[in-house]
Amino acid sequence: MAVVVPHASTGSAVRETAEELLPATPELGRGMADHLSAAIPEIGQIEDDELRAELLASSEANVGQVLRMLAHGARVDDITVPHEAMDFLRGNVRRGLPLAVILRSYRLGHAWLWDQWSEVLQERVEDSGELAAGQDESSAFMFAYVDRISAALVEEFGTERERMVRSAEQLRWDTLQPILAGDPVDTDAASRRLGYELRRDHVAVRVSSGASEVEGLERAVGEAAAALAGGEPLVIASGAARFDVWCGSFDALATEALEHYEPPPRVLVAFGKPGTGVAGFRRSHDEAKQTARIGALVGDARPSVMSYARVELVSLLSSDLPRARAFVASQLGPLAITGGTAERLRETVLAFLVSGGSPTRVAEELFVHKNTVAERIKRAEEALGRGVDERPVELEAALTLAAGLGDAVLGDPEGVGG
Repeated sequence: MAVVVPHASTGSAVRETAEELLPATPELGRGMADHLSAAIPEIGQIEDDELRAELLASSEANVGQVLRMLAHGARVDDITVPHEAMDFLRGNVRRGLPLAVILRSYRLGHAWLWDQWSEVLQERVEDSGELAAGQDESSAFMFAYVDRISAALVEEFGTERERMVRSAEQLRWDTLQPILAGDPVDTDAASRRLGYELRRDHVAVRVSSGASEVEGLERAVGEAAAALAGGEPLVIASGAARFDVWCGSFDALATEALEHYEPPPRVLVAFGKPGTGVAGFRRSHDEAKQTARIGALVGDARPSVMSYARVELVSLLSSDLPRARAFVASQLGPLAITGGTAERLRETVLAFLVSGGSPTRVAEELFVHKNTVAERIKRAEEALGRGVDERPVELEAALTLAAGLGDAVLGDPEGVGG
């Protein structure tokens, strides 16, 4: 059914309201994603950072397209499916989520966005007749938008599901899930289905990128596996721009070559510690996932190759990120901010605590004079309001979080008093 365009003043009100809301697209996208996570248990109860990221990207892309089209008076025929929405759909097909869950997310997202939109439109348009016409116009468009997008997603769901069902990848995926869940498995049968021997040593690797299309992602998978010098790797496409990889060997696996590997730009290679048998296969994968989580939190400041052995403590301390942020703020006070001076003081105090309180060792490590170390410790204690030897365990943990996660747990200098 065609959308009826009302008189010019109403169209102008709708367009101007949409233009005003466009800069708030990221905030609206986050709000919609939060709402959907809370309202849909199949999404909100899954411990999957990639699912959350894909949901957020899809929400923001759909909100942005709706507002842009309303702002420009676009027609329903101009609606296209954002690639972020397709990535969310394909990722959920691989996770085994039913189509009904995805369609429900659009119905609930539509209702949530309509509430936000309607509130702003009512504040902007005083004339009741013009308001009613504007609501009719925008409501008709949003219903048409969800209908058009849903129809395209239904078709793509069938195509993607059929592709997976017919592929060996689906068999491997179905075999993999109970292993990763810790369920009892027939090791020999699972090895045959995976085409990968489980009764040996393993190192798990997660190769990923924040972008949906990155040149060299699959090449990085092969090169990272080659650096471990194991046998034929097990490679699973586990997300829109993510591969989970296992390299196995009956001899001890060395990770030094992988640590020095340089992947293509925008690609993160995260790997766990070596493990033996099914339990080691699963544990190393969990560690690779946690390492990738830390890499995503650090963002562009992270190295391109990260090992769990180097971030294990930070991973454990940041398992509850909001509480980790609050902990850092409470322990470091004025030092819990970004910026050169605070960073130098944190670095010095952390080195001092790790060294057992030896200014000489800290001076050698940081290439500064012992007097500089003493001065920095004094300034840090003044900022903290206590000596660095008071509650040293808590202080070292907070400093370790700040050093490992940076902006993810630190505040903006402008937002911190004192």
